[in-house]
Amino acid sequence: MKFNFLENPSVIKLFTMFEKENNRLYVVGGAVRDEFLGIKTNDIDFATATRPEKVLEILNANNIEVNLKGMKFGTISATIDDEKFDITTFRKDSYARGSRFPEIVCSKKIRDDFIRRDFTINALYVEKFGRVIDLGGGVEDLEKGIVKFIISPRKSVFFDPLRILRYFRFCSLYFYENFDDASLRACIDKFQRVIRAVPRKRIKEEVKKILAGPGAEVIVDIWKKNDIMVDIVEYIEDENDE
Repeated sequence: MKFNFLENPSVIKLFTMFEKENNRLYVVGGAVRDEFLGIKTNDIDFATATRPEKVLEILNANNIEVNLKGMKFGTISATIDDEKFDITTFRKDSYARGSRFPEIVCSKKIRDDFIRRDFTINALYVEKFGRVIDLGGGVEDLEKGIVKFIISPRKSVFFDPLRILRYFRFCSLYFYENFDDASLRACIDKFQRVIRAVPRKRIKEEVKKILAGPGAEVIVDIWKKNDIMVDIVEYIEDENDE
């Protein structure tokens, strides 16, 4: 298929400057998902096997404005013609028991980077000329209209309970007619992890987005039938609470 972001002059410029140094970039994540869904997006993220120090060297050599705030996480932000692009080195995540904040280790393997992402639909990589690298059936899941976790759903939400809210958000926004049984069941059964581990403010932000989606009624019905509403009703009713 045709990816409109590949015609963006700034995107072409980034691909070119990395190729000159024999390094490869991939557009990954939401921009790819949204193109498949026919949604216009300006939020374009890159992934690469290139280490952050080398990414910075390439950008500096081409006089690109950078922000190093995320460098400790392997991410360098580049601004070209007022457009911001995050360039993140492939990573492996290691979670300490009970923590949703992983220890991050850079990797040269795209599969390592794929495994650490949340859903198959958010883990599609696109090369310069449009070839899609799909390691988990994300394209098929987009065609089916379902959200599926990359690893075991229960393990995924154990590592990061925020993924439960993200799951319901993507379902509410785009995929509320079909559900992956294992993913939905894990998010229902483990919802208490959200209340225990996710900051209150973040819960409110995610719930607000869920309720703004066209599938909100479907998601709320699921919550009611599974006694989840009792856990989040306060985040719905008290909009001014910080």
